[in-house]
Amino acid sequence: MPKSKDCTKLIPRIYKRNAENLMLFAWVNALKKTVPTITIEQAIWSYFNFCDIDDWDIECARTTFSQLQKEFYEDCKE
Repeated sequence: MPKSKDCTKLIPRIYKRNAENLMLFAWVNALKKTVPTITIEQAIWSYFNFCDIDDWDIECARTTFSQLQKEFYEDCKE
C-alpha cells in the first residue's frame, strides 16, 4: 500500500468520500436541523425520493451515514 503524502494528511477524511455519500450526509443533517423530530431513516428515504435512488439499500445508507458522522466529529475534535 502506498504511503500517504504529508499534505494529504491535512485533508479531513470526509472530503475523500464520493459525492453521493457526501450529499446523503448533508441532506440528512440539514433535515435533522430543520425538522428535529424526523428520524434518520425518514431523512434517508427523503433523500432517496428526491434523487430518484432505488438501488441503494436503506441499511447500507444508514451505515454510510453513521460512518461519515463519526469521521466528521472525529475530524472536528482535532
